[in-house]
Amino acid sequence: MAEAYAQKHQDAAALRKALWPALAGRDYLQLTLHALADEAGISHTQAVLAAGSIERVLCSALQEIDDGVLAQSAADFADDENASMHEKLLEGLTQRFEAYADKRLALQSVAKACLRQPTLGLMLATNLESFVDRLLSLCGDNVSGFTRTARLKGVCGVFLKASTAWQRDDSPDLAKTLKTLDRDLKTAAEWAISLRVLLPEEGSAGEGVSDNGIAGEDGGSRDDQF
Repeated sequence: MAEAYAQKHQDAAALRKALWPALAGRDYLQLTLHALADEAGISHTQAVLAAGSIERVLCSALQEIDDGVLAQSAADFADDENASMHEKLLEGLTQRFEAYADKRLALQSVAKACLRQPTLGLMLATNLESFVDRLLSLCGDNVSGFTRTARLKGVCGVFLKASTAWQRDDSPDLAKTLKTLDRDLKTAAEWAISLRVLLPEEGSAGEGVSDNGIAGEDGGSRDDQF
């Protein structure tokens, strides 16, 4: 049993590794599990046992990358406990874009497929919400209920808008993406305050901003999903 589990884990890893280069050169909806198994160097039966579908391979691959980003964010936040919520969110979201930088072509293929396969778009939206929800917790946002849901949806919206800039951002340091994130996170904080899902003191500018705030340092107003 242990040997079979280890083999399944190994096969799943092989499928995830083969997925990105396979998607970079073809339409997502044209990629079959059988073809991906060939790319991964395993049998079709092994692929079925390890994943069962291309969607499951994609979900697992995204989860693997996101887990790595969150682990890095947690370590970085621990090294700078005085960082504001805005700074932590900006860093965590930027790190996610950086982690997917070499997978843009593959993600473009996936994004196009969402237009013809809505369930794929829902899966990606769920994956993004899971990432942002965990990131908010790492940032110290411990609210729950409607307030948490509103903040979660707001940050997801900021990320999705920045995704468009990211797809066109050819700068080595993702300067355009960073600028868009920084500006839109501040705008989101202003909206959150007006909608009463963020207290004014939580979204206030300058030092001493609450760990539950999502505004930046100067307080100004500073579609693709995955």
